[in-house]
Amino acid sequence: MRRNLSLMIKPSSSKCNLECKYCFYNSISSSRNIYDYGFLKESTLKEIIQKSSAYCNGGNCVIGFQGGEPLLIGLSFYKRLIEYIKCFNNGTKFSFSLQTNGTLITEEWAKLFKENNFLIGISLDGNKDIHNLNRVNRKHEGTFNDVMKGIRLLKKYNVDFNILTVVTSAMCKKVESTYNFFKKNDFKYLQFIPCLEPLENINVPLRKFSLTKEDYKIFLIKLFDLWYTDAISNNYISIRLFDNILGLFFNQNYEACDMKGVCSCQHIIESDGSVYPCDFYTYEKYKIGNILTNSFDDIHKHPTTTIFLNESTNIATKCTTCEYYFICRNGCARHRENQDNSLNYFCEAYYEFYSYSIDKFKDLAFKIKVNKVLISI
Repeated sequence: MRRNLSLMIKPSSSKCNLECKYCFYNSISSSRNIYDYGFLKESTLKEIIQKSSAYCNGGNCVIGFQGGEPLLIGLSFYKRLIEYIKCFNNGTKFSFSLQTNGTLITEEWAKLFKENNFLIGISLDGNKDIHNLNRVNRKHEGTFNDVMKGIRLLKKYNVDFNILTVVTSAMCKKVESTYNFFKKNDFKYLQFIPCLEPLENINVPLRKFSLTKEDYKIFLIKLFDLWYTDAISNNYISIRLFDNILGLFFNQNYEACDMKGVCSCQHIIESDGSVYPCDFYTYEKYKIGNILTNSFDDIHKHPTTTIFLNESTNIATKCTTCEYYFICRNGCARHRENQDNSLNYFCEAYYEFYSYSIDKFKDLAFKIKVNKVLISI
């Protein structure tokens, strides 16, 4: 039987050459018994590929690499990855993505990405001033120039890439300049993720870069206006959140995990082989197995997996009567943590945003259908 599988591997564990002020994985690692599990061994990589191939049996396996910084482990690791896939070839189709801070990209990395069809996510928070506020190296120096150098190399070798931006309180005040900066540089595939407090930060004041609900509401509406103006002018910029919402009017299901309202097992594999259901929950108590000793079927049947998935189906009372529940679905389970009645922290922001934008989404979908304009959503 053919089956599909998606994995996220952390080959460098929590190791990183940067010291971003809002790094969520650093906060998680700091709260674990073991901060850093070291580099993932080639024997562990071999086990992952062997078991993935056997599980999929000719289906599709999507592997993402994240960190920490996944380039720190070196080129040879990814060359071995390709070799092992060839060794265990049973018809399973593998595809790769990699999220990087972009500062370590060289000609050799760009060639490897292109030759093996990696989709690269680059962490870039906007122009130099905004990016350098929080994305700094170990010397607390801004990293903007190094990131842009890496992007130029990706462009040189025609590597597919997108931009991931962390939405902070400061960025909310610079929405237009950030959006225009991305347009000017021909970055047309964008993802914006809201900056949240660590799970451990309960009943403490917000950090200066964290978002309030009001911040996020203003950000969403301003960004939408800029995006919508371009979209109706046949200058479509792909923004993952908006793509997913627009897709609803074409009878498409959400592809973004955080928008589905219920969790699935994301198979986060730390460098020691430990497996967790979600990147936000790589704490010991959420461990659902180890790839060195367990099969994927074992992992899926683990009691912690079942509990984790079932808890995500809880619907806040307020959601049951909300006119926008069909769009919002109470959002990502991570955004419900430490909230009354498991209500999404950004509930009010989303409600105001959908009230403002829903008719324009419908209008845009209608125009696309009538004019048969093909866009990637």
